[in-house]
Amino acid sequence: MELETLKALLDISNRQELFEKILKQLEDLNEIEHVWFEKLEISDGTIPIIYIARSLDVINVKTVKVFLGAQHNEYNGLFGILKFLTMIREKEVSIEDILLEDQVLLFVPLMNPFGFLNPSRENKSGYFLKNGTNLNRFWRRAFAPEYVNGEDDLDELEVPEQVTLFKALLKKYWEKEEIKIFLLDFHETSLLEKFPRDLSMNLTLYYKFDHWLKEGIVLNVMKLYNIPYYRKPLFYKCSTSADHSHIQLSMKQLDTVFEKLLHYISKNHGKLPFYFAYSNRSEEYCKELARNVYNKFKDKVWETYFPAFDHSFHDHGCFVKLSDATTRKNFYSMELESQKQFFDIFEEIEKSKNDKDYFNKKLDFINVSLELAIEAIKEMINLF
Repeated sequence: MELETLKALLDISNRQELFEKILKQLEDLNEIEHVWFEKLEISDGTIPIIYIARSLDVINVKTVKVFLGAQHNEYNGLFGILKFLTMIREKEVSIEDILLEDQVLLFVPLMNPFGFLNPSRENKSGYFLKNGTNLNRFWRRAFAPEYVNGEDDLDELEVPEQVTLFKALLKKYWEKEEIKIFLLDFHETSLLEKFPRDLSMNLTLYYKFDHWLKEGIVLNVMKLYNIPYYRKPLFYKCSTSADHSHIQLSMKQLDTVFEKLLHYISKNHGKLPFYFAYSNRSEEYCKELARNVYNKFKDKVWETYFPAFDHSFHDHGCFVKLSDATTRKNFYSMELESQKQFFDIFEEIEKSKNDKDYFNKKLDFINVSLELAIEAIKEMINLF
């Protein structure tokens, strides 16, 4: 990301100008052979779509790989995709290298134009759609109507136009079940910063693990430092109705875990935390993808024993869960989650005014996130 782009992101009153610039950059890709750009209009705004393929004719297609970004107030997918496509235009990435036979690449970098154009305190800096709903909760109801909807599928609300539009884009490929469809959704979360800090201050034998990622962080440290445990399961609920778990370690073992946790956090300071997420059907593919990306990029991201985590236990309609929900064969959905860059855009604006080193530090961190997204795109294009 360039300095001017970061400054434009923080200038909320001129987001429309930045948005138009992004659309123009994508539209210019039409000049490249085998690249198609479309602008699709919905009531929430303009959705840009980019295809790269030798042919879009369904008869010639065996694999479709889809890359989604900016459902919420996140930018790793949007600007990662934009940078990757710019690299193609500037011939830093060979178009011939990614034009694999019988494969269609579909990029949807900005799913929530309203949130991008109108970040506010009320919509969590651009997290929600115009009607206040969370786009990420509707996918299962649209693509897997045979599935009995979970409590977060929002049956009482109308399916957003983005979902209807995206379903129509995939329809001709979706209906031919012999075509393999791989979908990577780019997300960001503030929990990758919040949870390690919380654990480093509060971890005791009585600590309440109220989120699976907290358990994952501790287990990651234990695996990396070869800390054994003998009571199983390692994490247990004190009652079936409990909304949290506890850890089964002796005081001495926990002291060791805590010591190594602090060492781990210090050792990885300044590096980007991340993980890929999979459900049952996409597990094998996602683990290989995550491992390939991690091995090529490990000097810039947090050290991890688990570059990919199981997400199948979540009962909501996100794309990760979708591949388990639908009966369609040959569909594999997964997610790349990295640290949230603009959880509170107004806080970031204040930081940019008061910290003379803000822009240098922020750009360094953002660009690592974008490099990770680009590496994931490259690996997924070539992985079958």
